[in-house]
Amino acid sequence: MKTVDFREQIIQAMITLWAHKFRSFLTVLGVVIGTATVIAVGSLVTGMQKSVREQIEQFGTNSAFVTKIQGGPHRSELTEEERKRRPLTVDDAIALGQLPSVVATSPILRPSGLPPVVKFHSNEVRTPEVRGVWAAFARTRDITIAQGRFFTETEDEHAVEACVIGSNIADKLLSGYEPLEKEIIVGSKVFRVIGILEKSKSSPMGGGMNVDNVIYIPYHVMHTMYPAQREHFITLSAKQGQLDKMIDDATELLRRRRNVAWDQPNNFSINTPSGIIDTFNGMLSVVALIVVPIVGVALLVGGIGVMNIMLVSVTERTKEIGVRKAIGAKRRDIIFQFLTEAVTLTGLGGVLGILFGWGLAEIVKLVMPTFIPLWAPITGFVVSVVLGVGFGLWPAWKAARLDPIEALRYE
Repeated sequence: MKTVDFREQIIQAMITLWAHKFRSFLTVLGVVIGTATVIAVGSLVTGMQKSVREQIEQFGTNSAFVTKIQGGPHRSELTEEERKRRPLTVDDAIALGQLPSVVATSPILRPSGLPPVVKFHSNEVRTPEVRGVWAAFARTRDITIAQGRFFTETEDEHAVEACVIGSNIADKLLSGYEPLEKEIIVGSKVFRVIGILEKSKSSPMGGGMNVDNVIYIPYHVMHTMYPAQREHFITLSAKQGQLDKMIDDATELLRRRRNVAWDQPNNFSINTPSGIIDTFNGMLSVVALIVVPIVGVALLVGGIGVMNIMLVSVTERTKEIGVRKAIGAKRRDIIFQFLTEAVTLTGLGGVLGILFGWGLAEIVKLVMPTFIPLWAPITGFVVSVVLGVGFGLWPAWKAARLDPIEALRYE
């Protein structure tokens, strides 16, 4: 019997709200906006986390990246002390490779100035990520070769002009051709394509290297192309279960090699995938601290609107309340009726907000990675229902306390 009463209350609430549909929509607009924001922000944050994690993990969870500055090679604002730091060298890479906790290591040499243009017949790429690395580089990262192979130590030592290219480079330069063994021009040199990298899982969020747009060439060839380039980065991979030990060993070694006093901070940086992810999550937390109050204000405004319209509804339906009480309705029946209307109102606002936020997330997905976690729509709907209960309680209690005689005489 209670189930039937509940259904009747829901139906009655829907009829009442539909009779004033435009007013009802304006009332819950704040709830719609707040819930949509929860969905949109949740999907964007989760999508960015997922995308960054996939990108970072592509470089290997057991690896580390050494730079002379904090924050990596793409940081634009440097202190005067950082500018004057001595660059990392090939000898540093050799020394790191001799640590017992290290499996493999490789220096990374980038072009000085603008990247070289890459050509094949009439096709060209003007912004490739050209990197000179040792053959051991393939063992420092989780590199997957879709076709062909990586170059060998012998090819590196003899400065063989061979290269391994990313999927975007292959698509732009060699679409319609069998890419392996084709000769492409990188700057002023001709390189033979011996390997194609597997396409990355996701595109970068900006500022980092896109592995789909990379061209790996032997370090010694790169050095002949840019003999004046002294800025190196070093990548290294730890033995299984020894990542922390490798970081400690590498830190101690580099402090000695770079003559860092015992009471001075490091004049270099060692970054790991987990560290980069933690830093990124910290940035997202700051964004959340800004967004959450804004969402809270929108929901608060929506809740106040619901309370306001329910108070108006109590006044408009005073006589109806008197009639119900006169024929035997108890206080709890009146409270339940108005709470049901408030919850139905905010619940519908929550559903509209979820749909709107979902659509917004799909639009944003065209330019940025988004992923709607299960908690986002559940949280949005639960919050909207709680708003209905919280802000509908006082109007419902006010309606329940009306004197039936005075209510029947009300005009």
